[in-house]
Amino acid sequence: MKKIMTLGIIVFLLMAIVGCQSDGPQVDPKPQPDPDEEKYLNDQISPLLSFADASKQSVSIKQNSEYDIYQGLKALDNLEGDITSKIEADLGDFDLSVPGTYELVFYVLDRAGNVSNQLIKYITVLETYDVLASYPIYQNTISNEAQLPTAPNCFQGAYYHKVFSSKDYWLGLEAEVTLPMPDINRYEMTYNDSLNIDPNARNLDNPSLYMGGNAYAESDVGLSLKNALVKNSAGSTGISVGSYAFRPFWRYITSYDYDAGSYDRANGRYYAVSCNGSGTSKNCSGNWDFNDTQYYYLPGDQLRMIVYSPKPGYLQLQIEVIAASTLPYSVGVRTFNDWKAPEDFISPVFPSSGHGSMKAEFKRVNAIDQVANEGKPVKETTTTVGEAIWHNTYLHRNIDGILYRVPFNDTRTAVMSCPVASYFTTTGIDDVTGGETVAIHPFKTSLAMTIDQLSTMNSRALNTHKKEE
Repeated sequence: MKKIMTLGIIVFLLMAIVGCQSDGPQVDPKPQPDPDEEKYLNDQISPLLSFADASKQSVSIKQNSEYDIYQGLKALDNLEGDITSKIEADLGDFDLSVPGTYELVFYVLDRAGNVSNQLIKYITVLETYDVLASYPIYQNTISNEAQLPTAPNCFQGAYYHKVFSSKDYWLGLEAEVTLPMPDINRYEMTYNDSLNIDPNARNLDNPSLYMGGNAYAESDVGLSLKNALVKNSAGSTGISVGSYAFRPFWRYITSYDYDAGSYDRANGRYYAVSCNGSGTSKNCSGNWDFNDTQYYYLPGDQLRMIVYSPKPGYLQLQIEVIAASTLPYSVGVRTFNDWKAPEDFISPVFPSSGHGSMKAEFKRVNAIDQVANEGKPVKETTTTVGEAIWHNTYLHRNIDGILYRVPFNDTRTAVMSCPVASYFTTTGIDDVTGGETVAIHPFKTSLAMTIDQLSTMNSRALNTHKKEE
């Protein structure tokens, strides 16, 4: 009887357990897939990667700057739509702290794992430079220094005063200079002769102050009077017809690293370089974008101008602002046209073969260049350029492992005043500082005007300018 009861209890418990299990949800041993998810996972069409902005395919950025490497890219998938946020990159050895040109490879995967086409972006990291610190001055005798240079015949086509060094192991040249006031009187068309510089007429005489170096070939860098952004009487801004502000330039002859190309502000190129010439040797000319008014320099601005070799085979122009002009003319022009206060300028490093590794010659020049007149006799003109004050001028040289400034004086320079010396008034070169003042007055016996004495003329020019506007 006990066995029968025990058996009954066991059967009851088993039925209870089975009953409890049947009360819960039933699990399908073979779940049905989500049709939408299956569509994505079974997709066999690869996504498409493209440049939404083709200009971003090749960019230049400054060393150690912030940059979004995915800028300009777009990814689309046939099912998922815009998957730009999923773009991946193979960076290789890309390093924002190391100058050079890098190839970055981009691709994207969709949910099914299909891989897109690959795109390559070229990123050039540009080495950045600071304005050079002033080296100590060396006044002692230099062992085995080259002898004084011999002046060649004048080159026709411009009025210029040129002071140039011997060809020796110089690494650069620097000077502090106060910019002069031009009075331009030769234009392509009628002009307002009550103005020192008429921005509304194309000038045929063009003042410049520049430096240069020559190891294998001539390179020129510095400031030339150029077109500028100006306001008209209605307050609208446009580019001037004629030259109106001193702006930086650099010219060089090279068979490598031409750097030719136009402005591309969106991708970090704020300058343009044009090159011409047959074969591999090109004559190149670089100019900074006129939209950057902080690099407009005016009469009375005191600047430190430098041309030097930052690495073998290359040169660079640097301009450090010591003091902005207080001349009424310059203050008025800057204010009226909403130009920025002048700032330090550093050019791109450009090729100039031999510099930094072999003997080189350096120069400083005050000039009135004449449009379309290179190599021809100068055209008679009443254009003048007031005194430019070279407060000092120094060559750079490595002596016993230390970089020095060496006075650019008569013991190591030659002078050319072309085409006729009487067209220039100079103080002569200071033996200690290498400084000199230079005024240009073609077909006049003298131009006895200092920067201070020019203030009356400057005020006249500014007042006349205001009346017209």
